[in-house]
Amino acid sequence: MMDRRTFLRNTGIAVAGSTIVPLNSGCIGKNPNDLITIGMIGVGSQGVERNLRHYLKYPELCRVVAVCDVSMLRATSAKNLVNNTYKSKDCKAYQDFREILDDKSIDAVQISTPDHWHVPISIMAALKGKHICCEKPTMTIAEGRLLCDVINKTGIVYQVSIEDRFLYAYHQMAEVAVNGRIGGLKHVEISLPVPELPKEGLQVTTPPSDLDYDLWLGPASEIPFIYSRTFYHFRWYDAFSGGLLTDWGAHYCDTAQLVTGNENSGPVEVTPSGETLYYKDGIFNTAYQFDLMYKYANNITMRVKSGNASIRLEGDEGWVESVGWNNKLAASDPKILDLAGKKVTLPTADDEFIDFLQSIKAGRKAIYSPESGHRTSSLLHIGNVALKLNRKIEWNPKDENFVNDPEADKFKKRAMREKWSYTKICPDFKYKG
Repeated sequence: MMDRRTFLRNTGIAVAGSTIVPLNSGCIGKNPNDLITIGMIGVGSQGVERNLRHYLKYPELCRVVAVCDVSMLRATSAKNLVNNTYKSKDCKAYQDFREILDDKSIDAVQISTPDHWHVPISIMAALKGKHICCEKPTMTIAEGRLLCDVINKTGIVYQVSIEDRFLYAYHQMAEVAVNGRIGGLKHVEISLPVPELPKEGLQVTTPPSDLDYDLWLGPASEIPFIYSRTFYHFRWYDAFSGGLLTDWGAHYCDTAQLVTGNENSGPVEVTPSGETLYYKDGIFNTAYQFDLMYKYANNITMRVKSGNASIRLEGDEGWVESVGWNNKLAASDPKILDLAGKKVTLPTADDEFIDFLQSIKAGRKAIYSPESGHRTSSLLHIGNVALKLNRKIEWNPKDENFVNDPEADKFKKRAMREKWSYTKICPDFKYKG
């Protein structure tokens, strides 16, 4: 099975969507020639090949002025890319993200770090008044709620850096559902492709001389450096991420949350079935084989399992699906895909970066809000709890609590190293859980 980025490379997929805000419209702001200054935090493969390269495509809206990575080799490489693109020597390279946050000339940041850093850096950036576009997911339920509280208080623009709302296939699928083209939605079927684990870089070694490994660990507990577990494959270790479920699941389940009417809510229960398998090689430890059945308060069900890459919506008058990453839709009847005369139009843009930049200019909220991102992440965290406890879990999405389940409640938070704890980062906000 291929990871999502391999899908993107092998199929040459480009971001597509129906633009609701023209690039040079008045919605850009009163001073369209004022460039938004961007600081890039995390410039690994995703941070450069998707995120940085997109910002460099929009010189009429923004200018990347600084890059940062715990690996100075990566930071320097990204700086050179920026300077070569702009034909200048102005871009700064940092190893510590706090230097970008302290730079008052920077308006906004793109956070492309491993998952365990998403919320701490986002909160610190928001408290510094920076607008934020940050990769998914959160690490815990309580952490996601804290993030939403901080963003609501500071009023900065926050975009979850995920492309699904802006990819034509998934945007079209959502509009098919919300316009009743398959009748009443009854069930969502989602399959997530199992990643191929690395075959090299599996030994404990000394970190590279250019890498600040302690800063890479950040709020996570100290563990020995293993190359493959540090770069990209951190996703399969639960101190840094939630595994396959929170990686691929964040994409397809976002569409599910939207079409079921639960974008700012969530399911009421989740039940695992079949055999759940975890990596047990001493390096990785998240679940790679699982089968979960979710149920919403409106009786719509959703199955999320490991297997291939696909999403299917089933209604009482037909179905629509996309098999493979961002592939063309199929339906029980081709007429289902005809959206002429549709009554509901969902917001979109050419990509999440355009929407982020235009939202800053216009002083409005971005399409993919922190609340929506938090709710999708919570759905996935609840699924991981059900897998770990190997039983049905009941959830109250209104107060964001497990229902009479102290055993499950223990998973709402995570242990953090004191110097990066939320009592240190944002002492004026309550970290609930």
